[in-house]
Amino acid sequence: MLPRYKYGKVTAPIDYQSFEEAMERASFPKGRMLSHKSFLAFLYWFGVRKIEALERIAKDFLVKDSLLIVNATPKKGGQREPLEIPIDYPYVDLIIKKIEQTRRSSENEEGRIWNFSPRTAINIVKRVMGDRYYPHFFRLNRATRFLEDPTTTLPEMKAWFGWKAAKTVDPYIGYSRRHIRRQRQRLKQELE
Repeated sequence: MLPRYKYGKVTAPIDYQSFEEAMERASFPKGRMLSHKSFLAFLYWFGVRKIEALERIAKDFLVKDSLLIVNATPKKGGQREPLEIPIDYPYVDLIIKKIEQTRRSSENEEGRIWNFSPRTAINIVKRVMGDRYYPHFFRLNRATRFLEDPTTTLPEMKAWFGWKAAKTVDPYIGYSRRHIRRQRQRLKQELE
């Protein structure tokens, strides 16, 4: 059964500037800013499922060679190698701070990085991004943003998201504006 969204499924991706504006204008509960902002940054950059983010524990993360590396085991039977992102990308420092904070406050590395409920995760996204948005939107956003680059390959998409079947990428292809822009150019060629 497909999930139902109160305001409909959001299919238009956002760019980094829109994400940054939302993050900077949002108000965060006292004492929760690091946790909430780092969670949103993790969803934005990695595009993982909500539960894949909430299940992350400190030992899933490694900082090495100026990269944040995360073993984000995919759900639904998928497989993927650890994901990585440069540590100098915006808000990645917050993810690293949250990991370090969790390591300091836990006696072992089994403590969850984002220790809140799935409902709270939804509320965080809605409070910062707006009522129309939900955590899984960031998965669509990451896939669509990757597909905006014409050099992105199917194996790269499968590797990042942990998809087994190539057909899984099909719905995301339709959300990429790149294809609409190219077809618009072809319309112009008819008039030349």
